[in-house]
Amino acid sequence: MGSVFSTPAQRKLVFGCGAVAALCLLRCAYFNFKASATRHFLGRKEDSTASENQLVFITGCDSGLGFSFALHAYKLGYTVVAGCLQANGAGSTELLQLCPQRLHVLQLDVTSDVSVQTAAETVQEMLAHNPHYELRALINNAGVMIFGEFEWLTEQHILKQIDVNLLGAMRTTKSFSSMLRKYKGRVIAISSHCALAALPGLAVYGATKAGLLAWCDGLRVEQAKYGVPVISFIPGSFFQHTSILAKQQEYAKEMEEAMTPVDCKFFGDYFRRYNEYLSGMPTPRKPLPLQEEKLYSMLEHALLSKYPCPHYECATPRYRYYHFLFKTSPTWLRDYLVQRFMQMPEF
Repeated sequence: MGSVFSTPAQRKLVFGCGAVAALCLLRCAYFNFKASATRHFLGRKEDSTASENQLVFITGCDSGLGFSFALHAYKLGYTVVAGCLQANGAGSTELLQLCPQRLHVLQLDVTSDVSVQTAAETVQEMLAHNPHYELRALINNAGVMIFGEFEWLTEQHILKQIDVNLLGAMRTTKSFSSMLRKYKGRVIAISSHCALAALPGLAVYGATKAGLLAWCDGLRVEQAKYGVPVISFIPGSFFQHTSILAKQQEYAKEMEEAMTPVDCKFFGDYFRRYNEYLSGMPTPRKPLPLQEEKLYSMLEHALLSKYPCPHYECATPRYRYYHFLFKTSPTWLRDYLVQRFMQMPEF
């Protein structure tokens, strides 16, 4: 990498960018602290209290974030309806064991109109049979991440990420819209830092999450007059604690099989090393709740506050530092920093 910054001027520029970024991050941290403290001390009177008469519907609860949010919403006191792709899978079984009273599991495939409509009708029946119930929130969490350079992805890999990550959230929200209006519930859409800075190997995934943010911006204005808050939520990076990469090697095999002989020869060793690196990332054997207090604090504010923020972002200092540089650096420096941030095998 020494040749990238071979002149004193370039080295000074990098040093200067780092110093400016550090100062800006300190200023951001200070003002974020003041804003958080103000919300905490002045806004608590506007917070509601979770009740078993309030339903929270969450998609993608088989593992990871959805599994963790279902557990936390249950602990807060809500009645939780957990949408799981596998109704009899490890995640749904564990949820029912840990939450025996106020948690219901529904089989849900957000790519299927029939599955989504069936789930919406089931929730509608729950509300009708229990007059004291109300729909507090719909959390669109279901997501698919397929690592691989765009040229490697099959058409099915591309469409699957769009269908789950973007269209799935739209499909589910549309089916629940009348209930959300009636009970003035809220929509929470789980996005990603990849929406803020597209990363190599995750170009399609980032595009779906960026699309989700854009959709939330428009939907928020549309739904405000009906008393339905629309919230985008960026939770940080927890993919190593979820099963989101569980099928990555299967996807890699499909990519390789779809390559032309010319592409196989060209990418060869690079493709192999790339996927060997990904195969080394740990995947939990069973669903486990995430251990991140800040994440749950933000979720509580999004669920309980009378005036929730339109956007929540949970990020480590490393993420904040790099993403600030991604936004403010010249393109040549930004692209170098992205590669350093990703730490993937080189071509």
